[in-house]
Amino acid sequence: MTRRPPFHAGRWRTACLGALLALPLYGHADSQRLSDLWLEQPALPASPAYSYYLLARQQEPLQRQARRLREELATLIDWYSLDGRTDLARGLEAWQAGIAESQTSPGRTSARADLAALLASPQHDPPLASLAAAGYCDVPDWVELWHFGGVTRHRWSPGLSLRELLRQHPDSRWASAEEAWVIPPQGDPRRIGVAAWNAGDSPLMAGSRIALVLPEPVQEADWVNRTLPDFLATRLPGNACHPIALPDGAGQTDSGGPAT
Repeated sequence: MTRRPPFHAGRWRTACLGALLALPLYGHADSQRLSDLWLEQPALPASPAYSYYLLARQQEPLQRQARRLREELATLIDWYSLDGRTDLARGLEAWQAGIAESQTSPGRTSARADLAALLASPQHDPPLASLAAAGYCDVPDWVELWHFGGVTRHRWSPGLSLRELLRQHPDSRWASAEEAWVIPPQGDPRRIGVAAWNAGDSPLMAGSRIALVLPEPVQEADWVNRTLPDFLATRLPGNACHPIALPDGAGQTDSGGPAT
């Protein structure tokens, strides 16, 4: 009978360590996260709230969502036109055009992207390999209102509120609405009452978007009311935006990062 050599724990550990060292270093680039990219920059953005990123896996869903919004609005435009409310129909045509124009930008993931937020919540710090874009925008000088007469931008000033913004428009453009969505540059959309019986108010940050809630109890209006604010939350928070170069291989995986 052939005798086996005695087992030595030290020899076993040495063999395992050698095997591990011989493995290729897969995953090193994948372990890099957005916070690492920010830390590599010469300077952080002056206004962190206007930082952004876009998960690669969300690019096509955002385009599909925009197309669906335009289709549902087309149905509502026909309905309002047949009902004789041509002013409202023209206003929703401007909503259609605004969505189409916004599709020229890839958009962003609706989530905090600034370094402080990422370090505070590492589980929401996406891997660089999952990103299609990242960057920051200069603080804009406007707020944008999606009202029943169309889409208009107004110069922002400190202390501007939702009620003050609405009063700058004729009643025909907003008075029939009971609620409005306020979409800040970074943060979840908030639904606020604007009718006499539920009137609320909110301060507006520069770059905020406001969308009136369509009052008609029809399926298409309900879908637009639920979907439009989420879509607007994925638009870039300014006009002058500065993308940051991502490393080679970014956008090749859909792992990590919060979903919309």
